Amino acid sequence: MKMCEESACLVPPPEQTQNELEPERETSLSNNGEALVGFHEDALSQATTGKAQILLAVVLGFGLASECGESTMLNFILPAAELHLCIEERKKGWLVSITLLALATGSTTWGILGDYIGRRRSLIAALSVSALFSAVASVMPTYGTFMTARFCSGLGVAGAFPLSFAYLTETCSRATRSRYVGVLYAMWPLGAIYTAVLFRATMPTLGEDLVNDNREHWSSWHRFLILSALPTIGCIIGLLWASESPRYLLEASREVEALAVYQRLHKLNKTRTQYGLTELELPGRSAYRETSPTSPGNLLTDGVATFREAFFKIFSPARFRITILLATVHLLVGLVYMGISTYSTTLIKEEREREYGSHRKFVQDVSFGGTFNETIENLQYKDCLFRRVTFAHINLNHVEFLNCTFEEAEFINVKTSVSFFEYSIIRDSRFIDTDLRDYNFVGCVLVNNTFISLISECVVDFDYNIYLEDLYDETLAWSSFMVPTLFSYGFAMETVSRTRAVVITLALASQAGGGILFFHLFGYSTMVFVAVEVVLKVLLVCSLNALTLVVVEAYPCDLRCTAHGFMRSAFHLASLCAVPIFGTLAHTTLLFAAVVTMAVAFCAALLSLKIQDNSKVLL
Repeated sequence: MKMCEESACLVPPPEQTQNELEPERETSLSNNGEALVGFHEDALSQATTGKAQILLAVVLGFGLASECGESTMLNFILPAAELHLCIEERKKGWLVSITLLALATGSTTWGILGDYIGRRRSLIAALSVSALFSAVASVMPTYGTFMTARFCSGLGVAGAFPLSFAYLTETCSRATRSRYVGVLYAMWPLGAIYTAVLFRATMPTLGEDLVNDNREHWSSWHRFLILSALPTIGCIIGLLWASESPRYLLEASREVEALAVYQRLHKLNKTRTQYGLTELELPGRSAYRETSPTSPGNLLTDGVATFREAFFKIFSPARFRITILLATVHLLVGLVYMGISTYSTTLIKEEREREYGSHRKFVQDVSFGGTFNETIENLQYKDCLFRRVTFAHINLNHVEFLNCTFEEAEFINVKTSVSFFEYSIIRDSRFIDTDLRDYNFVGCVLVNNTFISLISECVVDFDYNIYLEDLYDETLAWSSFMVPTLFSYGFAMETVSRTRAVVITLALASQAGGGILFFHLFGYSTMVFVAVEVVLKVLLVCSLNALTLVVVEAYPCDLRCTAHGFMRSAFHLASLCAVPIFGTLAHTTLLFAAVVTMAVAFCAALLSLKIQDNSKVLL
């Protein structure tokens, strides 16, 4: 009988001491799991696959899209948040870090709850938390409250990954689960596309326009945050009409409800034949898991006990090796994926700044009088005299006054961005409704000047050069290529083993990492580097697609969400570490970044050779 070999959902064996004391009970539990997976696969085969699985994949895909959008939106909203909440330079990085930390914490938490109270109910709860705090974040007036709301939002949306894939695969037969996982994963980059398009439709792309927009009580970035929660809300609404995973219901000894789900799948797929299974074909009571009686206790005690038990199970001697192996591969992939994202964003921005600086204009030894009433940008005045000059209702963007003299000058309603007075003499002048601070005057001599009515208490020197257009183009580039690739990859995995799929994509990613050097060889062309980033990201996410199936097939039903949540936590923790590492590499020679990227991806490919292919198992 081959059922035992093909089953991935056998009840996990007790610890070694229990095996010695209760060998009969272990055999009984294994036989029980074998009966359940056999019945489940037979029931799904009769229900067939089609419309029901596609609808579920789309609904769950909205949840995955919201998870992708959660991290994608950070760079889009950072300039507006910096300006509105007066976030200092040293604090800006925490906006990314707090989101990644929330995703890492929430992935494991919701994964455990998914195995404990069910996939559907946990996912609705997780996404409800995300939608609620996304709305709350849009009205938070201070840096601290905004960061807290963003953390809670990330904590909620983190449940999308570990819950969605277990939910979907347990509704698909063994022969079709690869293709539907591909369909579901293809919905993930749609979150980045939606975020980018929403940004373009609702927010200004120029720093000067962003400053003007910030004067409104309800500015565009608040609307952006509210509308970004629409995929989350769409997933919640869809789940309200969906059924629980039938495999989970069987595991929870709710066999009558599971049978109703099979019948509903059959009806949705519009199979012409009548569904053949009835309550008479349900496994006997002895087939279901024996649940240990729970002693009364408080919520905290029960919660800690549940989490501890889940960790002991995935790190039991029987599963310790596969858990460490898969967690390590997820760590390495997360390090490269977030690393290339951070590296590309930093490098492209620095290249734009170099290009901007190369067009700087210089004015020297000139005397000025009269009124300046147009924006002055990217200009250096050196050894100039400004006598009875008025700067009225203008912006000074990247303007430097070096060793200049101002006499009886007036600055009225002047906003500045990275503009400084250096080693200049300023006397008998008035500054009315400006945002100039002490740090704007470097080594200056100030004599008998008047400062009246500063228009802002914010001490942040906001840079108008935010380069959001480049970020928009970059996001659309990698996400647009990723959608069809992931969709096709799901069908390809039906003919390729899981191990080979992971190894090939990671090996190709290692080679693509060397493409970073082409960025240097082709004269720092941003188009070349974006092309390298697109290829690398697509390959890495394809490997994650295959790894997701490996995780689903390697763990039994009562540990499937827990294990996947733990793997996603490892991925996000590695992403958290990648931000400072690759941010530093962006300031070094390109050879270092290429070597690190290639080495980490190659190590992940080597480790993946040890992954066992369980594509033939029954869930």
